[in-house]
Amino acid sequence: MFEIIVMVCLAATGEDCREYKMPDTQFEDAVSCIRESHGKAYDWQSENNKYTVIGTRCAKDAKVPGVPKD
Repeated sequence: MFEIIVMVCLAATGEDCREYKMPDTQFEDAVSCIRESHGKAYDWQSENNKYTVIGTRCAKDAKVPGVPKD
């Protein structure tokens, strides 16, 4: 299963950038994951304005923590 990974930075400084895994988002194929990734990241960022999403990618079994909550 593919998971959405987002690269986020602190909005106030644009620094301290890290990768996080989106919770409850798994896809059977990479195309579906990529297609949904930007919308899911946008939705998450709109609820977590302390962070700025600077990119997304899809991966299998990513060893990164889940996204932080504001």
